[in-house]
Amino acid sequence: MKNLNYILIFFLILSSCSNLDEKKPVYELYSQDFKKFQLDNEIGIVDLDSVSNFSELRKKMGELTCEGKISGLKFELNDTRYYITGFSDCPTSGEIGCYFRRNLFTIRNDSLILGYGKEKKSISYLKTELNNIMEKPHNFKYNENKVKPAIIHFYVEDKYPISKTKTVLKEIAEQFSALNSKNDSEFFKYNILFEGHDISNIPPPPPQPIANEFDIDE
Repeated sequence: MKNLNYILIFFLILSSCSNLDEKKPVYELYSQDFKKFQLDNEIGIVDLDSVSNFSELRKKMGELTCEGKISGLKFELNDTRYYITGFSDCPTSGEIGCYFRRNLFTIRNDSLILGYGKEKKSISYLKTELNNIMEKPHNFKYNENKVKPAIIHFYVEDKYPISKTKTVLKEIAEQFSALNSKNDSEFFKYNILFEGHDISNIPPPPPQPIANEFDIDE
């Protein structure tokens, strides 16, 4: 009888160990256009675990841009696998992007920069800022129930490991995904521009000169 109990205990231990070895299911989150670019063979995959910091990531992304490819960023965090598109300049190209009629965001490290660098908020504030934007009618497309696309200028200092970049990308992907799942997949589109410098240090444009009556053409 005692031997039977030992055998039962042995099999229970084996069963417990096998359950521990089973991996938890991984949830997958895709940015809006990732699968489309992948289907059209316009995307190059960059695994964030293959780089150590932000500038190394930008270098790989820039090489893909030079090849005419969009960067598909892949990483895993907290039982979720993320697939996010990103954009970085080709170092051999002199092209400059122009982004009019967009909702603009600036992120430095893991902080959201507001008001031309005058105010800094944690990246967790992104949800509040998105809600603030949607409260203002002029941030929507004309005669459509869609928000003007967001352009996110993103820069991380190289003193930080790639884990900080992952944390920010996770927050961006989840907040926009939550909004679009409640409305429409095209409700609030966004693009992330991986910058080579901190654009929040660029001073704001000078104010428009005040017209005086003697400058008016007759």
